[in-house]
Amino acid sequence: MTDNVAKQVWEESFAEQIARQAYNTAPAEAVIRTVSYYLRARAEQGVGAAGMRFLEMGCGAGPNLLWLAQKGITVSGVDIAPTALALARETLERSGHGKQVGDLLEASVSAVPLPDASFDGVVESCVFQHLARADRDAAFREVTRLLKPGGVFVGYMLDAGHTIYRSKLGQDRPDDPGTLVLQDGKSKVYLSNIGVSHFFSREEYDRLLAGFQTVDPCLTTYYIPRVEAAKRGYAEYLQSMWTVYAVK
Repeated sequence: MTDNVAKQVWEESFAEQIARQAYNTAPAEAVIRTVSYYLRARAEQGVGAAGMRFLEMGCGAGPNLLWLAQKGITVSGVDIAPTALALARETLERSGHGKQVGDLLEASVSAVPLPDASFDGVVESCVFQHLARADRDAAFREVTRLLKPGGVFVGYMLDAGHTIYRSKLGQDRPDDPGTLVLQDGKSKVYLSNIGVSHFFSREEYDRLLAGFQTVDPCLTTYYIPRVEAAKRGYAEYLQSMWTVYAVK
């Protein structure tokens, strides 16, 4: 998927999310919980959150950035969709945290136009999973490049135990095991029509985050309500997700 195609997909998705009042206004619980572990550990070492710099790769409407800013952290975000960036800026400024914004840039997460070792933390939530392999590998290289030594990466990504992946076994892209192209022609709010979707295995993270002192992917699985599952065409729908905690 080219950047222009990806931009169109996500602009269409955000337009639908806005129309349906479905875009995220709350931070991703798995991400902020895991960042909290890191902040707590740093506080025990005498390092406060104020003065830290965090980047979100694929920041969307900005709820994760707002939570970080509320901790006193200077926040930056990149997203390929200008509509998302406008929402993120509005979220931060409306809440009174506009002065804590570093950069909000329209860019691909596989080529972030920011300097090496700029950040104490990098987060992503359900973004890297929608990249083809070459771009996915590049995005992880960018994480490594952008983090300071001792900095934290927290990512939230699809696992191969997910209902959608299990329902389509054998339909992986031949050149990229674990990757499906999902286009059911329905709502772009749902995963099933968002295009390229990669379902990670535990073993991939050791390669993608090679050289990190800690790489600890934690698996979370839960069923969504049946009424919501039915909207997506399933009797039961298991969310199976990796929360990746990695320290450079």
